[in-house]
Amino acid sequence: MNGNDSGKWAARLAIGRDAVVVVLGTGIVLMALWWVLSRLGNVVVVLMMAGMFEITLSPMVDRLALYWNRPLAVLVVVLGAVVIFVVGGILLVTVIAGQLATLVAKLPNEVQTLTQTTPGLMAWFRHTGIQVNILQVESRIFSSLGQVSTFLVTQTVTFVTHLIDSIVDGAITIFITVYLLLDANRIQAAVLRLIPHHQREGLLAVEHTLSRVIGGYVRGQMALSLIVGTAFGFGTWLIGLPYPLVIGVFAAVMELIPLLGPVLGAILPVLLALFNHPWVQIPEVLVLLAAAHLLESQILGPKIIRSQVGVHPVISVLALMIGASLRGILGALFAVPIAGILVAAWVAGVRVWREKVVLPSQPTPPID
Repeated sequence: MNGNDSGKWAARLAIGRDAVVVVLGTGIVLMALWWVLSRLGNVVVVLMMAGMFEITLSPMVDRLALYWNRPLAVLVVVLGAVVIFVVGGILLVTVIAGQLATLVAKLPNEVQTLTQTTPGLMAWFRHTGIQVNILQVESRIFSSLGQVSTFLVTQTVTFVTHLIDSIVDGAITIFITVYLLLDANRIQAAVLRLIPHHQREGLLAVEHTLSRVIGGYVRGQMALSLIVGTAFGFGTWLIGLPYPLVIGVFAAVMELIPLLGPVLGAILPVLLALFNHPWVQIPEVLVLLAAAHLLESQILGPKIIRSQVGVHPVISVLALMIGASLRGILGALFAVPIAGILVAAWVAGVRVWREKVVLPSQPTPPID
């Protein structure tokens, strides 16, 4: 073996050694980071929520900052969001609590009405050997309600403690969000000063892509949740089901869960239809569920996600399926924004490659 061959082997060994060191070092850093984050879970959640709020509210602040100074724009946007959230939450909780109390009070009578209006169902139960004792069902319902009341009384201290913790975390989240919105430009400038000049353009492109994809996805999901919740509430009101506001809010919250949202949102109206006029209203609820699922999964969902995230509807559906198959609901929740980031990275990479490589369809640059 001559000197050139030995030098090549030494270089290859050095490259392999460096690769092993990089892989091991990266693994150690990731494990250490995971260990730290697992013990700072609440802090990480607060920071993530603040970052998400900053990305979501930043476009509105930037638009108002064209006419007002930025602190006033931040104050108006943040206060408006807090007022809408708090006042809307209080009104919804008040109305929903009253409707739920009425529903619980009427539940035994609804069970009795169900058995009286569906004699065929009870006969089928008896024929198949299933014994249904209405008095026993009612006694169990009242017993369960009593146990729930006792549980609520005994857990009052724990509930108040968690409520105070949630209020404190919410206040800290709002404070960090306001700080990020106020000093976004200065934070960006400080970070750019740490980056070499030839890499700043790429970093700005990454920051812009993340803001567009994540913020667009959050805004799109909130809009989709509002539309589906309104459709469920209005549809059940047309059908004649009681408590349409409760149904609408429940469907809107469930819609935040990808893929399973409309199905979970239909549980409450199906139960209420079962207690009222099951042979008429259950088919109507199923038709409403099918229409809402079609509207959400085939029409509004892909279009809203495409307009906000920049992902084709086919890619968003495939991303949801892949995410759900890999990590269940959690995977489906993050599948679309991850797909948007990957698509943006692919487009940027192709653009850079086209600038560096002369394709057959491009004119050959002049030779100096």
